[in-house]
Amino acid sequence: MAKAPCTDPTDTRYARFIGRVGGLAVALGIGVAIVNSPGIASANDGQSADSDKTTAESSAQPSGRDRDPVKTVVRQLRSQITDIREKVQDAKDDVNDRLRARSPQRAAPHVQATQIVRTTPKPRKTAPNPALVAVAGFVRRELEQVATPARARKSVAPAAAITQSGITQSAVTQSAVTQSAAAQAISPLGTPAQRDAERTATETVNTLPVQVTKLVLKTGWYVTALSEYSKVGGPDRANLAQLSRSVDEYAMGAAFQQQLLNPMTPRAVMQVAPPHTWYGQSVGGSRILYDNPDTIYRFMAVNKTSTYVIRGKFEDWNPEDPESNPKLPADTTFSLLTGLSGNTAQVLSQKDLVVKPNGEFEIYVSAGPKPDEYDNYIQLTSDSTLIAARDTLADWNVEQPMTLSIERISGPPNSLAAQLGLFAIPFIGPAVSERPFLTQLVSLIPPLPNEPPLLRGAVTSVIMLIGLQMEREYIRVATVDSSTGGPRQPNVFTDPTSNAAFLSTQLQSAGYFDLADDEALIVTVDPGDSGYFVVPVTNDWTITDNYWDQQTSLNIAQAVQNSDGKTYTIVISKADPGVYNWVSTGGLNQGTVSIRFQDLGDVGPTVSSKVVKISELDDPGVLPPDTVFVTPAQRAEQIDLRRSGFDRRFAPFMQTFMQI
Repeated sequence: MAKAPCTDPTDTRYARFIGRVGGLAVALGIGVAIVNSPGIASANDGQSADSDKTTAESSAQPSGRDRDPVKTVVRQLRSQITDIREKVQDAKDDVNDRLRARSPQRAAPHVQATQIVRTTPKPRKTAPNPALVAVAGFVRRELEQVATPARARKSVAPAAAITQSGITQSAVTQSAVTQSAAAQAISPLGTPAQRDAERTATETVNTLPVQVTKLVLKTGWYVTALSEYSKVGGPDRANLAQLSRSVDEYAMGAAFQQQLLNPMTPRAVMQVAPPHTWYGQSVGGSRILYDNPDTIYRFMAVNKTSTYVIRGKFEDWNPEDPESNPKLPADTTFSLLTGLSGNTAQVLSQKDLVVKPNGEFEIYVSAGPKPDEYDNYIQLTSDSTLIAARDTLADWNVEQPMTLSIERISGPPNSLAAQLGLFAIPFIGPAVSERPFLTQLVSLIPPLPNEPPLLRGAVTSVIMLIGLQMEREYIRVATVDSSTGGPRQPNVFTDPTSNAAFLSTQLQSAGYFDLADDEALIVTVDPGDSGYFVVPVTNDWTITDNYWDQQTSLNIAQAVQNSDGKTYTIVISKADPGVYNWVSTGGLNQGTVSIRFQDLGDVGPTVSSKVVKISELDDPGVLPPDTVFVTPAQRAEQIDLRRSGFDRRFAPFMQTFMQI
């Protein structure tokens, strides 16, 4: 009996893939043999063929299909808000009074806090319920829109100390916050390319290879943590409860990295990002290795065989005085990374970036010489794999990440070899990139029109396995004293140093904490001439948790400076001590901290630390005499402001309402 012909398109697709892989292997074998012969040495000076341009535009204008769901959600929200307004009508007068009392001032804290001279021990307050805080904040912002629909809302400026009923008070405020309709503009991060990458990554992490590899990572990370945190008895119960989530986020990050292996189809893709919901899709977190809550990370695949142009724009650019632009990120860098490990080979910083009067800029990326028409240049080498663009936002409610896109303007055609990440493989990738003949040879096999999910999952699994070594390396940043090579004691933070595992233009003071419920870690930071610092809490697995509903980090714009005009005193604890500069551990007794300093100057930063009982914070000499304390209501407003700043990253959806 004759066998029926195969009609399953999946079978045909996999057969085509197997055939192409076989052809690629044969071509590589022949090419290596030819290249190793003496007669081919002169071929290395050959030229690669031009390819079609590949552009990843960063214009985040949604299509008509994208806009309809947004309008529907907004209409539903406004209907519900109308009912809420009737119940909170009395709050309008209070809101109007507060808004009229405010005046614009940048780079100072927004929440009106109180400096209290205590004669009796301060009662301890529990942290407010995040969900209730979020609802209250949402209602407050809606009421402010009704109260002043045509005006920008500004925060109050720091006021001189005043005396009221014999009590000294200090008005402390956040930065100039504009919460008008313009503040609800579409985020430059939500490009079509970004949303497509997120859908692909979500599909990839659900494949069998990734699910199996996650089990391997959980076991490996646990064994590593037992060894590296041996001085505190290994990871505690709370950190073990976060192991699965941490591995899930690492897998999501690897699924993004898998899409960044092909330098022939580059696009700017955000990863190392928290979970978020926008444009009708929910995206899992992809945070890894001491992610910074203030930083937007975007990556672009590159290779020596091609030439690229990166384009971007800073909003409201002032060519006469760029630093006066409140929307300008605290720091922006472009780092050229090599290999799969991501070592930094070159950095182009915001200070060195030549920007046009309208805020636009272009960066020419190539192994060849820079053309005269380009002011900014990144030179590729044979082992170049990625360019990492970092926008660090100190004031979440004002500063805005740049728009970003990349275009490949010349190079070999896309191929199966590039699709499989051959150019990123150590030794093999550089060898092919250095030899135009091999580059042309591997380019003969065209790419698959649709990469099978199982294949993407297999490649992602290989990337994930690198995490076994990388996780150990990054945990040791906190647990090993870099000056002696010996174990570091918990709760000890010293002057920052440079570390190859981080941004090369950055200094870090890393360590880990082990605190009882009634203990606090007091960290004193003197940033020196640094324009930016942040104190973020991460778990034993070196990633953040919910830093939008919890104050698990503070940076130079969010913290209150001491009266000496130089230092900042930060209190890290599980329980809320009522201090304005409180960094919550997010419910952890044990975890890691990597204090970062960027935009460095001539005078270097310093860090010191000590552990005290929370009940001792009121004792003389424990905290600076001018330490600012807050009431529970003021803390709730502080968290609400934090959440509204976080929401701006993922506009147009109102994340506060969506996640309750």
